[in-house]
Amino acid sequence: MRPTFASIDLGAISRNYRLLRDRVGAGREVIAVVKADAYGHGAGPVARRLEREGASRFAVAVAEEGVALRRAGVTGEILLLNFADPGDVGTHRAYRLAPALYDLAQAHGFADAAAGFGEPLPVHIKLDTGMGRIGFRPEELGALSDVLRRARGLRVAGTFSNLASAEDAASPQTAEQVERLRVGAAALAAARISPGIVHLANSAGVLLHPGSWLDAVRPGLALYGVSPSAGSGGDEALEPVMALETRVMAVREVPAGAALGYGGRFVTQRPSAIAVLPIGYHDGFRRSFSGRVRVLLRGKEAPVVGAVSMDLTLVDATGPGARCGERVICLGSDGALRVTAWDLARAADTLPYEILCGVGPRVPRVYRQ
Repeated sequence: MRPTFASIDLGAISRNYRLLRDRVGAGREVIAVVKADAYGHGAGPVARRLEREGASRFAVAVAEEGVALRRAGVTGEILLLNFADPGDVGTHRAYRLAPALYDLAQAHGFADAAAGFGEPLPVHIKLDTGMGRIGFRPEELGALSDVLRRARGLRVAGTFSNLASAEDAASPQTAEQVERLRVGAAALAAARISPGIVHLANSAGVLLHPGSWLDAVRPGLALYGVSPSAGSGGDEALEPVMALETRVMAVREVPAGAALGYGGRFVTQRPSAIAVLPIGYHDGFRRSFSGRVRVLLRGKEAPVVGAVSMDLTLVDATGPGARCGERVICLGSDGALRVTAWDLARAADTLPYEILCGVGPRVPRVYRQ
């Protein structure tokens, strides 16, 4: 088998969860965000481990992810944060999923589809407090309340929104969004619609904005040991959960002046030992890493040279040396050195979310307890 794999430390998941839970206090719920296959870590194993730690609420994006969690044996509440269609109401009920209502036409559809339910379907109300994507605007809450009062087959279990700029500790937008959500929840209550648990804080909210914690928090990236804003404070104790590693598949001794890889983008300036790695952009080791990141080999750094291809990557191993079969860390630590998700994100001009979620499905996940 190809020796490229992602190592997932479930013990670190547990410790990160406890850290975040203790930070917000026992009086608040923690809704663990495990959408996008737990940010590439494997939603089933991660959620099952979190249940062992006492987690009872989970959030995913869509019904397919919720169904997969149920089939993986997860028993806690599952909230669908994004797309939810009234035509899937039978699936929501059968798998005990709580869809989000975010549009008046959609809310009408759910009210009609669930009209015959003996036991109401739990739903969460999504308010738009400043993202401008999905969610009810303040002027729509009266019409929404009218729908919900007549919807005998629905039960409002929660009201929520998304923070837009929480990674910026100085941004006034977070406090504004907190206030808008509070006002929206109060408007629902005044219209005789209980808002249920009110939740807003994402990972950055948990780490930087105590005022956003409300009834519950929804950490995602921080669960996986990565700060949503590098160097912002409050994240020092988080433990990275994923490591990505492979092994040297060949070592090529090349002279000075040798062009390497597609397009000959890199030309050696001296006789060099070039290690070939069986990992490429289909695995999540991006083409944009070409010439911009280093891997760890024999406890030293080895720069990526030439263009990263779909299945193979070249690194200059002249300094550390290399032999076939030797371990290479592409994400993670080796002794005192480490390659972080933020390191890779900066090289690709993106965010750590995309780096973790981008580790491809052909990369096996190996779980450590």
